[in-house]
Amino acid sequence: MFQQSGCGNIGFRAVAANIGRQKAQYGDRPLYEPKVKSEPKVKTIQNLALDIDLDVLDTKGIRNIQTSITFELVQGFVVQKAGHSFTECEDIWGYAQKEHGMAIALADGATESSFAQEWAGLLVNNFVQDLPIEHELIPWLKGLQNQWLSWLAAQELPWFAKRKAAAGAFATFISLWLSEQSWRVMAVGDSCLFVVRDRQLIISFPQKSSQDFNHTPALIGTHLRPEHLQILTMQGDLQMGDRFYLTTDAIACWILRQIEANQNPWVKLEQIDSQALWVDWVNQLRDRHEIANDDTTLLCLVAKASCQS
Repeated sequence: MFQQSGCGNIGFRAVAANIGRQKAQYGDRPLYEPKVKSEPKVKTIQNLALDIDLDVLDTKGIRNIQTSITFELVQGFVVQKAGHSFTECEDIWGYAQKEHGMAIALADGATESSFAQEWAGLLVNNFVQDLPIEHELIPWLKGLQNQWLSWLAAQELPWFAKRKAAAGAFATFISLWLSEQSWRVMAVGDSCLFVVRDRQLIISFPQKSSQDFNHTPALIGTHLRPEHLQILTMQGDLQMGDRFYLTTDAIACWILRQIEANQNPWVKLEQIDSQALWVDWVNQLRDRHEIANDDTTLLCLVAKASCQS
């Protein structure tokens, strides 16, 4: 039922064939400040369609060239919490190319719950395959919860494991859909989207400040009523060259701290082009106590032009 091939040591992978796995522990965030703001309200940016038909002259006269936007996954890196093995990680991510765009999702399993890794994988795999839109989310989540209960019932567990599992599994979740004309994001919890244009932050969602992180983020649970979830959504326009970063909470908090200190984190992030560099850099940040010792995921999609005559 659950695909569990890791991506952390080999870069990124596409969903259906594979899934990235990692983990997040909510009880060990020494850098986080208590939350002083209320949950962000849903904000919407009007979609602006891009004019993608260009007429150009060549030596043979007028030729019509169709220019479209494609999306390249340039970063897909994960590192587990120090002192833990990679197989224990509970951050899960995956993406899927679609006919009219790309879908990508990231879930951060809550370590305190049983089978958080499996629940995060179920959320990610099914989202990028099904692409439920906003009014479909409630029935979609109910269907996943039913799948989860059926899977759990088939497991042979000792009584104490069954008792803990009965409390449910939990994860934060963020998803992004990119098309030629627009993007839209849905989030529950503190994994974040950053939209960057010319190395300048355009959108930070759902968290806006490093002070927004705490030890009790909103979670999607296997036993929670979907109707009670606070699902935040946003949509916007895009331009060629825009970079879309999806991150779990530890690196998201670091990014916002850098911006608040008038630093530009995007230059450094662009330089990380391998899993080895990512692991080494995150460990350096941990050693300097600049980032929480948590499973840490960085994904980046770039909007690029694709011309076809």
